Amino acid sequence: MSLRPIGGKNLILDSNIKIENNILHKIWHYISSNCGIKSGIYVNLEKNIPLMAGLGGGSSDAAAFLYAINLIFSLGLTRKDLINLSLNFGSDIAYFFYGGMCLVEGRGEKITKLEECLEEKIILVLPNKGISTSFAYNLYDKDPKITNYTKQFYNERKRGFIKTGNVFEDLILPTDSDLKKIKEVLNELSDWNLMSGSGSVFFAKSENEALIGKELEELAQVKPSVLTPLKMDLIEL
Repeated sequence: MSLRPIGGKNLILDSNIKIENNILHKIWHYISSNCGIKSGIYVNLEKNIPLMAGLGGGSSDAAAFLYAINLIFSLGLTRKDLINLSLNFGSDIAYFFYGGMCLVEGRGEKITKLEECLEEKIILVLPNKGISTSFAYNLYDKDPKITNYTKQFYNERKRGFIKTGNVFEDLILPTDSDLKKIKEVLNELSDWNLMSGSGSVFFAKSENEALIGKELEELAQVKPSVLTPLKMDLIEL
């Protein structure tokens, strides 16, 4: 993402893919209306994270945009201010003002940095279909589930093994036979696996990448990856 101030008060957004109703427009409208900004801004947004994947692509864009606007227009917002502001646009944006492995609670505003992080070789399974965030949360609204999956994950990890869970798997998989099939294959051929966020991507630890790819060749792409901590060095204001 690259940004520069321009004349006028509008946001001009260029991207390498077609995007509509992007969250950056909502953020700019709010910030420019409430923070006394007198000029506009041009943004070149290069998106490499798949859409509707549950990998935080839109949320990380939003956090970077808020942080950049704060610096470019000298708004003087602290990290806490940025987190509180981000809650107007989504509950998982705040995490990206910290990065690394964190325990995130509440609406997303309660963030605890965890010293331990995962550095394991994993595979990403990218289904041929995406899951819209609104669809996933509509399912949740109809059948709210309260879990402590995240705490379970961290506590079990300290004991040397993984115990995973994601409430969106409980909600989405029964509605989609393709995603359910992917989960079944991963359960059979991986040490552990989990849907990322509200889906549709899965990540898994497995030595059977080629076999999983063959089993799922009509349903998904399988790619190698590594879980590494996101390092953030914010200028504290």
